[in-house]
Amino acid sequence: MNNCSAHRAAEILGCGLFASLLLTATSLNAAQVKETRITHVLNDVKLLSPQAAPRRVAVNESVRDGDAIRTGAASRSELTITDQTIVRLGAKTTVSFSEGTRTMNLGEGAMLFQIPEGAEGVKIKTAAITATSTGATGIIDRHAQFYVKVLVLEGIVRCYLADQIGESLLVQPGQILIMKPEVTALPDPARFDIARAMKTCLLVRDFQPLSSQRRIESEEQKQLKLIAKGTYIPSNLVIVGRGTLVSVVNPTPKPPEASTGH
Repeated sequence: MNNCSAHRAAEILGCGLFASLLLTATSLNAAQVKETRITHVLNDVKLLSPQAAPRRVAVNESVRDGDAIRTGAASRSELTITDQTIVRLGAKTTVSFSEGTRTMNLGEGAMLFQIPEGAEGVKIKTAAITATSTGATGIIDRHAQFYVKVLVLEGIVRCYLADQIGESLLVQPGQILIMKPEVTALPDPARFDIARAMKTCLLVRDFQPLSSQRRIESEEQKQLKLIAKGTYIPSNLVIVGRGTLVSVVNPTPKPPEASTGH
C-alpha cells in the first residue's frame, strides 16, 4: 500500500471511530435523561415488573420501561427523572411506565407531576384521557370508573382524547377538569383555589417543597388580584383524603322555596 492509500485508510478509520464514539455518547446521554429513580418511600410501595414477582422498593432504585409502581393504604412515593421531572404517588395508586418512562399510565389513584420548563415532554394517560406538558405542575386523580380529575397549579397542560380527533384543550393554572374516565367530549374547565389546594393536598404537604413553588405562588397572587377586582369567583373545593379528593366545603345554602299560597 502506498503512502496516499495508507493516509486515506487512516482518515476513514478515524472518521468511523469518531462517529461510533458520537453515537455511543448520544445513546448514553439519552438513557441518562430518561432514567427514573425512586426518591421517597412511605409504608407499602411495590415494584411490579414483567420479569419478577411484586416486591417492596427502596429509595434510589431504578424504574424501567414496562415496570409499574403500586402504593398501599396510607402509603406514598416519589419518583425523579434525571431532568428533575418529579412524580408523586398517593395512597392506593398504580402507575405503569413506557417510552423511556416518559409516558405513564395511571390505572388508579392520585399523582402529582412537576415538569421543569424546557424539559422533555411527559405524557400521562388514564382511561380515555391523555395529559401532556413540557413545563407544568399539576395533579391527576382517577377513582375507578367514577371520575378523573386534572388540576393545574402552574404552567399549561394539554388534555385530549386519543380516540376523538380534535377533542383537545389547554388547561390553565387554577383550572380543573372533572369527567368520567370513558368521556367522549371534554368538559369546560372549572376554577379552583390554588392556595387552598396547596394547603390541603397530601402530595404537597407530606413532601419537600416543590422547585416550582415560586411559580405556583405567583399564580396564587394572580388569583387574589382577580378576586379583589371582582373578576374571579373561586369555587368552594378543598383537596383532602388520599391526595386529591375534591370536596365541597361550606356549600352555598339553597334559597327557600317560593310560597304557592296553599
